[in-house]
Amino acid sequence: MSPAGGLRELLRPPPHRGPLIAAGAVCLGVGIALEEVRLADRLADPVHMLILLAIGALIFWLGAQAPNEGGVPPAYQSILLVTGAFLLYAGLVTAGNVLGANLNEFPPTGTLLWTSLVLGGLLLWPAFERNSAISLLLAAILGGVAVLSWWDFVFHASSPAPYRWLLAAYSAFLVLSGLALREPARRHAEVLIDAGGLATAAIAVTSFDFFALQGTPLPGIWEVVLLGAGFGLVAFGAVDRSPGPAYLGVVNLGLFILVVADSGDETLFWWPIVLLMVGGAMLLAGLRPRRPLPPEPDPYRAGEAPLAARADDEELVIRVRKDD
Repeated sequence: MSPAGGLRELLRPPPHRGPLIAAGAVCLGVGIALEEVRLADRLADPVHMLILLAIGALIFWLGAQAPNEGGVPPAYQSILLVTGAFLLYAGLVTAGNVLGANLNEFPPTGTLLWTSLVLGGLLLWPAFERNSAISLLLAAILGGVAVLSWWDFVFHASSPAPYRWLLAAYSAFLVLSGLALREPARRHAEVLIDAGGLATAAIAVTSFDFFALQGTPLPGIWEVVLLGAGFGLVAFGAVDRSPGPAYLGVVNLGLFILVVADSGDETLFWWPIVLLMVGGAMLLAGLRPRRPLPPEPDPYRAGEAPLAARADDEELVIRVRKDD
């Protein structure tokens, strides 16, 4: 066996030791995070970068090399991939600082752009090669970060309006992609729907003072988007019995309530009255008195079959005779 093959085999977690390795990776990751915080000013940025990238790459590679169990990634594999991804992202952001980015200005959109693209592209490998849905979810979230960062990096926009349109378009793209994957990869479809729900929830967040954006009230069209997304996610979660979209639907509905209630209007006009009327009408329609079903028709007697049925039987008999 070549040295490269031996090293690859060494870094392939045995399935029976996978939970132990994953627990050790989480413990190591927490320790690295504490070390980075406590020694932030005592170590040079290149040292921080090397520590984060080396440990993150090791843990991520262990997760990417772990074998599936029946075509499904085991729990310890997901833990390794997520832990490694977080450390890698911190290392990439620190690398941006080493390369000259000013991390004191948050958010550093140029750094967020290229780091999100790099790690998001890297996560697509285990997402499809190892069937890892959590990797696809992280890649989808990083894709959204990259889109927003690109817009800010190019246009330096301070108004939240273009970001809302970008989030809506990205959410629609994720939802359509999730529906396309619903049959061949149901778990992947679910996490794409989750990412789409997060994107619509972020539209509501832009109505508050957030980072460099000046929060402005949401126009009515975005209230409709939030409400529709909330209802759609809850319906999808109920039909497919998927808790993730259902929870995110509740989050979107909660944000809709906060945004509409924050308008300062103390009347029932017009969202409260519309929702009360529609909800009440649907309840009354579902609880209306039930009419008894008509009795079942009597079964056909011998020789009383309908003409179409008899014609089919005669054709079947003729075919059987021809075959004989």
